Amino acid sequence: MEQQSNPFPVELSSQLVTIMTTEHLNLQTARASATAEANGRASLFVGAVSSALVALALVGQLSHLGTAFFVFSLVVLPTLVLMGLITFERTLQAASVNLIYTSGLNRIRHLYLEYAPQMQPYFILSSHDDREGIVGQEGMHPSWWQIFFNSAAMIAVINSVLLGSFVGLLAAVFSLPLWLSTSLGVLTFLLSGALHQGYQWRQLRQRERHLPALFPSHPRP
Repeated sequence: MEQQSNPFPVELSSQLVTIMTTEHLNLQTARASATAEANGRASLFVGAVSSALVALALVGQLSHLGTAFFVFSLVVLPTLVLMGLITFERTLQAASVNLIYTSGLNRIRHLYLEYAPQMQPYFILSSHDDREGIVGQEGMHPSWWQIFFNSAAMIAVINSVLLGSFVGLLAAVFSLPLWLSTSLGVLTFLLSGALHQGYQWRQLRQRERHLPALFPSHPRP
């Protein structure tokens, strides 16, 4: 005889409840650690950019925007861009890991509600592990432009500004007209921003493919 599939998970014993509670605590701790690391990296990068801008202003004032200013700028700006790229990648990784941990927490919450559906009104956070359930529970609209409002997007904007400034200064060193130097800087900024956000979007889609939703907000029939 064909065995009927049970729509409910295995019976929850006290040992299984302890295991799931421990896993819930581990996911919360890991999520807090990832968020703290991302914030620390972003703060370190922003602090380095602020200090470098102050140093550039001092050098420009002392050298009267002469050769020393251009040499110092062409050394500092690429260094900041490199630091920004590393920060962007690590911040993006932390955000992806944060979504994975949140997905795990929502799955455990879904398990609780399977055995106690009458507790649904008392659960504020979502019990769905898709992007709509994860992002929506934090008061954000789950749409494609949401990627412009996270920490990685902020780092991407700063990186693009630094890279555009570097290209503009480099064009000025070769005595190009001001309008052309400015145009090259603006184009570099736009291209860099598009590349950053495109890379972030691809990483998000890749994470969703590797971790499909088991309990989506709107399950298919």
